[in-house]
Amino acid sequence: MKHFNKMRKGISIRNILVCLLTFAMLTAMTACDEEETKADEATNIKDVVGTWIEVSVAPRTLAVSEDGTYTLSYEENVEQKGKVTITYEEHPDGSKTAWYDFTPDGGEIWTSFPTFVEGESKNEMYSGQDGAMHFIREDADMKITAEDYLHVWSSGRCYLTVEKKDKKNYEVSISWSSSASESTHWTYICQFDKDTSSLVCKKGATCVNIVIDKKGRDKSKTIYKDGSGSFVIKCGTLRWTDDKEDQGKDLYLVQEDYSNEEGDQGGEN
Repeated sequence: MKHFNKMRKGISIRNILVCLLTFAMLTAMTACDEEETKADEATNIKDVVGTWIEVSVAPRTLAVSEDGTYTLSYEENVEQKGKVTITYEEHPDGSKTAWYDFTPDGGEIWTSFPTFVEGESKNEMYSGQDGAMHFIREDADMKITAEDYLHVWSSGRCYLTVEKKDKKNYEVSISWSSSASESTHWTYICQFDKDTSSLVCKKGATCVNIVIDKKGRDKSKTIYKDGSGSFVIKCGTLRWTDDKEDQGKDLYLVQEDYSNEEGDQGGEN
């Protein structure tokens, strides 16, 4: 009988230990769930709700709705629809990185963007670890300065260079090749308009057509000397308004670092 009582006492102690261990595990799991819930609250889908424009010579539009659905619009009315979810990447030190995953309906993940860090701008998104895709919020209040224009911009065979000539004037030079032997060149002398954050040329813009003959000689023809136009940066791309012939229509130029040589944009010269 004494032996039986000892056995029963031993079993009871083991049961208590098992219960305590189980309780500890459940508490830890609950704490993890609470921690992830807090992370979900801090990292909300609402931060990406809105319309985003890709920084590209052929920009795509990414529209994210409040219900977590999205539509990615390409040229020629092509669309991709899907869902935005938040996932967590766990690191060896136990820390986690939250990502916005964009998954097409019925397909695999299209891309992921790291969630916004407290204190940083919520107007730009770079995809993945390498930032291969760059999107800017369409209605972002990003102040553009005159110095932001001082780059080489391109779209296919069209190259645009902005240089500062003096304290008030900026020279915009455009070269657009239609073939290996023929190209058109525009020159604008612009002033920076602080109200619209754009470069504006009110008069005197020139357009010259250059043809190289079989002997390698240049033959130039002045098309006009009374042109005007303006240039504005929107969503990371440079837009050209040609008042004379509307040559800049539907043309999106990006800084050379972003150029991906996707061919001509905006028609022929």
